[in-house]
Amino acid sequence: MWVRIASAAACFAAIMGFSRLAYGLLVPAMQASLGGGLDIYGLIGAGNLGGYFAGSLIAARLAALRHRSRLNGGALIAMCLAIAGSGFAHDLFTLDLLRFFIGVASGVALSLTLALAVEGVGQSIRGRAAALVWSGGTAGMSLVGAGAVIFPFGGDTWRYAWFAMALIGILAALIFSRVAQTEGRRAGAADDGVPIGLWSPRKYLFLAVGYTAFGFGYIDVVTFFGAALARTHAAGLGLAVLILGGAGTLGALCWGPLVDRFRSGVPIAAAGGLCAAGALMLSLRDSFPVLMGAFVFGIGFIGVPAMIGALAQQREPPQRYARAFALLTSTLGVGQVIGPFAGGMVARILGTTASLELGAFSLLLSAIFCGCYRRPRDNSLAKGRPNFAVM
Repeated sequence: MWVRIASAAACFAAIMGFSRLAYGLLVPAMQASLGGGLDIYGLIGAGNLGGYFAGSLIAARLAALRHRSRLNGGALIAMCLAIAGSGFAHDLFTLDLLRFFIGVASGVALSLTLALAVEGVGQSIRGRAAALVWSGGTAGMSLVGAGAVIFPFGGDTWRYAWFAMALIGILAALIFSRVAQTEGRRAGAADDGVPIGLWSPRKYLFLAVGYTAFGFGYIDVVTFFGAALARTHAAGLGLAVLILGGAGTLGALCWGPLVDRFRSGVPIAAAGGLCAAGALMLSLRDSFPVLMGAFVFGIGFIGVPAMIGALAQQREPPQRYARAFALLTSTLGVGQVIGPFAGGMVARILGTTASLELGAFSLLLSAIFCGCYRRPRDNSLAKGRPNFAVM
């Protein structure tokens, strides 16, 4: 089981760290090479996340299919090939098309990889397992940050970064597919078609709204904090990303056990509050608070999706989990589509630090809404276990 979790985390390094989070780190170098304003790169980022939204909806349809493991492997390989193609882009239109395709493939791969990874994991450690998978995303971001420290992204080196990320992602996809087949993973029970209740106040409404606000805030921050640091010269960009990614990996290990115990939105609210505080610190001009902000933001931000995925798995029977998670992921996608566009417009009018402040405000709203979520006491999946939903 843990081998499967580890190989899925390696895939998340590509799904999250390479295909999405690395984009903000490479924006200054791509802008110097390809031209265009920050608002244009915000639109390109929005296009990528629009593709991710579409991919998450597709994943909700594919989740119950018998050959979903093969479909997932195909999505992972297609995503990595498009990442490699980004290194060949010589105009913004081509880059935009590739980013959209990467988004579609990563949206499919994220939901299916996580569902395959945690399938069969005991209820008492589901949060921990989900957090370990998600930690791969920040580990991938740390790897890109370390590369930026050793080989600064100047000239055309950003192209080689995309090539390297694609190669690592393909290797991770092949390993995960092999592990899943070796362990004989089966398709889950047939989906019974019962409505998930995404917008029901008695079920997922608070999580769905909070997750939308989180998607807006966090992607706004990771898209533009690189440009903000480049303009204020507050701290080395590669070092800040390395700290952020390393803190995210550490944070994922802490949040998983908490949600296994409390089973409410309170730990998610705490993680979201840290993200908001970290985003505000990233908007400052001095190196020390910026690096501290990278650490605080990193500790919180990967814990939010990891814990939301765990809460969905705690609440839904196995045949509905993949669909529930994919639908919740689509709400994240909605926020992520709007975030780069709004952040890019704010950055153009008021400056890049203002876009980080906008992201911090959205993350604070996310924390408030997620903190209102409570799992019902009479949930059948909780029988035989103490209930901490009121905490």
